[in-house]
Amino acid sequence: MVDDLAEQAGVSVEILETLSSDLPAGAGQLYRRRIHRKKHGGIREVFEPKQPFGAINKNLNRSFTSLLSYEAPDHVHGFVRGRSTISNASQHLAKKCVLRMDLEDFFPSIDAATIKTSLHDQGYEGKATDLAVNLVTIGGKLPIGLSTSPFLSNLAFLSTDHTLAEYAQSEGLSFTRYVDDLTFSGDVTDRHSADIARILDDAGWSVNTRKTAFMRRGGPQYVTGLYVGESAGPRIPRKIKRKMRWISHVISRFGYETYMEEFGGEDERMHRRRLLGWACYIAAVEPDVGYPLLREFENLVPIPEWEWDEEDLHDLL
Repeated sequence: MVDDLAEQAGVSVEILETLSSDLPAGAGQLYRRRIHRKKHGGIREVFEPKQPFGAINKNLNRSFTSLLSYEAPDHVHGFVRGRSTISNASQHLAKKCVLRMDLEDFFPSIDAATIKTSLHDQGYEGKATDLAVNLVTIGGKLPIGLSTSPFLSNLAFLSTDHTLAEYAQSEGLSFTRYVDDLTFSGDVTDRHSADIARILDDAGWSVNTRKTAFMRRGGPQYVTGLYVGESAGPRIPRKIKRKMRWISHVISRFGYETYMEEFGGEDERMHRRRLLGWACYIAAVEPDVGYPLLREFENLVPIPEWEWDEEDLHDLL
């Protein structure tokens, strides 16, 4: 089994074992650790793997997704091919009430023991399991930034996914999960919120109560950043559309360089690739708004020497 794991990682057993033993003290050599301050307090650690660790981790992720028997439940929309924030929001259109609940420190709350159990349930045994766990965790936790973390987070949450889905069905509620963002809609009450929090607590997950929100019909209803108050489909928030139209107007009137230097574009890192990415996302939700923006940015914003190629742009989207 260890030989199989090494083959999946694309390296020899010796390299795999060395990397596994070096990883706990590998900051600087194997990965960079960056600290981001959260908007409402606290910090988020993001790990950027260096080579060859990054390539090995990507190889392991490809093998996990192709070999393991995990099948994402219908309500899971994060890190699932063919699903997105748009498909997630589309399940909650024009509902009487939308309840949003957020999990506290989702990735780091998944520890090495949980990953070991998940891999063991998938057929990994003995030393191969220990090596795999060492290669996908840092400091005994699932880190933000490794290629393997998204898939493994879904695998670790699978049992809770099923429990929450069964509860929602029994209560006549629609339910979706996008990574750590849980959304329930329908005739939602305080009792449902308490029941869901209890289910999560019993399963070892913590709710970020600061982000729990009841959004009732007639008021703002947003799911994964999209407005869901209309039955016709999710919508881009008005403030985003206004901002992107304003950017387009400023660039067309004063030029891209002036926008970047005098209107705050550089501060917000609104370079060509990011502007095109925003326009493409808006077009995916509201084509009549996004496609004109996309054409304008393509024509108005110059292509810099460092611009990534078309394949990189598709990866962003």
